[in-house]
Amino acid sequence: MKKSKAFLSFFSILMCAALMFTVFSSAAFKNSAVADVKLSGVSGKLYKFGESIIDAIYDEEKVVPIEPKTETANQEKVRLGGYPVGLKLYADGVVVVGTESVDTSEGEVNTAEDAGLKIGDIIKKVNGNKVETNSEVSKYIENSKGEELHFEVLREQEILNITFKGAFSVSENRYKAGIWIRDSSAGIGTVTFCTEDGFFASLGHAVCDIDTKKVLPISQGECTDVNITGFVKGNSGTTGELCGFLENESNGNIYCNGDIGVYGEFEVIPQGESYLIAERSEAVTGEASIFTTLENGVMTEYKVEIVSIDMNSSDNKNLVLKINDYDLIEKTGGIIQGMSGSPIVQNGKIIGAVTHVFLNDPTGGYGIFAETMLENIQEIKKEQALKKVS
Repeated sequence: MKKSKAFLSFFSILMCAALMFTVFSSAAFKNSAVADVKLSGVSGKLYKFGESIIDAIYDEEKVVPIEPKTETANQEKVRLGGYPVGLKLYADGVVVVGTESVDTSEGEVNTAEDAGLKIGDIIKKVNGNKVETNSEVSKYIENSKGEELHFEVLREQEILNITFKGAFSVSENRYKAGIWIRDSSAGIGTVTFCTEDGFFASLGHAVCDIDTKKVLPISQGECTDVNITGFVKGNSGTTGELCGFLENESNGNIYCNGDIGVYGEFEVIPQGESYLIAERSEAVTGEASIFTTLENGVMTEYKVEIVSIDMNSSDNKNLVLKINDYDLIEKTGGIIQGMSGSPIVQNGKIIGAVTHVFLNDPTGGYGIFAETMLENIQEIKKEQALKKVS
């Protein structure tokens, strides 16, 4: 019995030795790939042992290959953005952005505060009539001759009715409201992608009023070409900025200014390389690229890292990004205003868009999933189709 066990043990050792000889002498093992890996600046070598051993042990006929991921029903090919767009937004009403006192014969009077108006209120109607411009509101005040006016105001999704009286300014010899108002906004953003039928997504966040810091509700808008003249470099505590000016001629319409971006439709579809929109589940931490334009006509790819991913976030902060491209850091310090919307490409697909920069570190910021932006475009298409029918 002891001899049998000894024989079996010896036989097992021989079989293991033969197996190891086969593995280490196989062509697959000898030709195994070597990849350089850098961790915190330290270089090392990573050998692909696993793949080689499997190839040596199993016959090729028994190995089931993993098929590459193909286009699915909810994926769509789009044209890559990365170029600037001029945004002209016209408010849905007139926004109160400040108040001031009026110099009357009886002293300083703040008629806006007395009436209960607040910064951020949106004046929708005056005396039952819809108003859309600063001049319309000013005309009602000047022609009121001190009589009561009835304002319909939108405040935090609630409609309020406010009785308002203008005050007569002795220095200007006219009735004034004592309010600063705004009916439009304009700026520069970056297009993330454009669909084959001309609908585009940009910014990945809303355009907010510079004074109220609230999302500017729009009735309509238009987009234009942009001439980039340069940029201001950002640093810790100060955000940089893309500089340029908007062309006067419109080249499309803007339909939406919301928390997940500015969306519209180009009259002439821009040229661009076709990419698939990645599903959220395809996002992984690690290397990626952003495409953005810092000089007129020169769209450039820069290397970034996706540091972390939040699948559950419903806003525009799904991805945490780190700029690790030396050229971009040298030029701009990292992410600057105007780069919002720059597409993030990973594994050959558009995975997201840049949305925010960290104030204390411009080499870091947030991004939104491109799939979320595409879903919003699909909803906008449906709305526009219904409007055309009606």
